[in-house]
Amino acid sequence: MKKNLFILLLSLVFCSSAFSESYYFKECKLSNAVLGSYIVNLEKNIIEVNLLSIDGKLQKFTDKIKKVEKDQIVSEKIKSVKGENIYYQYFLNSKSKSVIKLQYKKESGIDMEIFKLNNKKMSYCANIKADWDKNKIKKDEIKKEQKQILKAQEKIKKEQNALNKCKGNDHKQWTDCKGIYLAATGLKFTGFFKNGQIVKGVSVYPGGAKYVGEFKNFLPNGYGTFIWDNGDKYYGAWLSGKSHGDGTKIWKDGRKYSGKFENDKLHGEGTLFYPDGKKYVGDFLNGKRHGKGTLTYPDGTAYIGNFIAGKEQGLGECINQNGLTVACNKEIKKAKKIVSGKDTRNISIVAKKWVRISQFESNTKKGKKVMDKLKTDFEIKALELCSSKGNFKVLQKKIEVLEIDETPAYGLETKLKIGISGVVKCI
Repeated sequence: MKKNLFILLLSLVFCSSAFSESYYFKECKLSNAVLGSYIVNLEKNIIEVNLLSIDGKLQKFTDKIKKVEKDQIVSEKIKSVKGENIYYQYFLNSKSKSVIKLQYKKESGIDMEIFKLNNKKMSYCANIKADWDKNKIKKDEIKKEQKQILKAQEKIKKEQNALNKCKGNDHKQWTDCKGIYLAATGLKFTGFFKNGQIVKGVSVYPGGAKYVGEFKNFLPNGYGTFIWDNGDKYYGAWLSGKSHGDGTKIWKDGRKYSGKFENDKLHGEGTLFYPDGKKYVGDFLNGKRHGKGTLTYPDGTAYIGNFIAGKEQGLGECINQNGLTVACNKEIKKAKKIVSGKDTRNISIVAKKWVRISQFESNTKKGKKVMDKLKTDFEIKALELCSSKGNFKVLQKKIEVLEIDETPAYGLETKLKIGISGVVKCI
């Protein structure tokens, strides 16, 4: 009788919200005494959680959605009441019809906080509705962004309608009025003019690009949205006609970046999403991944460490699919295989001079001279180590960045200390 009453209470609680929601995972047996219900609200990007114990006690929570995938919905990491550094995260999986809960312990990693997996638990659900369409969700997000842009345009139009129309054809005489000015370059400005200049409005470019927002000296300045004729768009802070400050850029190919910009380039801290599901969170320099960062792959694995000019540098730390911190085995196994051979010799040489990052990337000027000398020194050292055999074969050779100076005493450009390392076999 008690069990039947429990099921009846469960149905009443969970059915009341099911009619208004599109997707859900209900009657999930979290333990012998607790059943859970997870109602997915994609419009608000939240999961409504109801936990019902066998004694009739009901608990309600609301958790944020981190991402929506083809077969599962992932929650954000949530601070647990079980301990100061304990967090948990759950996955609503449509294939296994289950709720997978992971418990993590927050620890200090390499220059950043990392989460180590402590426990994993899977609970099966008796009733689910999980026929969401990931592509449709993406399209809805795009529509939502377009609505925000239209809303900003409508706001500007309303402000303009409340103003007097600018008189005469000389825009330099316009002040505190709304007007339309066609520049000699073909740019068309529509908006609010003050002291002969547009300060807020819309500019349309000859190729079809459009900017909606604030201006200074007829250039985007302040906050605004720019839509290129190829479909790319940026919304955020501007300075003297260039994206500068906090902003978001979305490319037609599916890439999306949110973070700091400087001089129209990704520069500072930010997050870059790739079309294939990868995600990078960390530092950028002149449009490239540079500094400390984490690169997460679609299968849940990740690399944590240093990036130089867009590429991973050094071994760093790796996270496997279970969320555990492990050594980056690929590089270690490769190195062990090479150095374990007979008659092998390790070589490591550090350049005496620092080089500019631009010269290192382009392999020009001083950077090229330093790298060419490192390669020559490597050959000389190899001949010296293999003098008894007479010759050698290069098994591994790599120029690496050993140290970064982002604030050099002379000049503004970042400088690098580089070296060359590798393994040769005497033959």
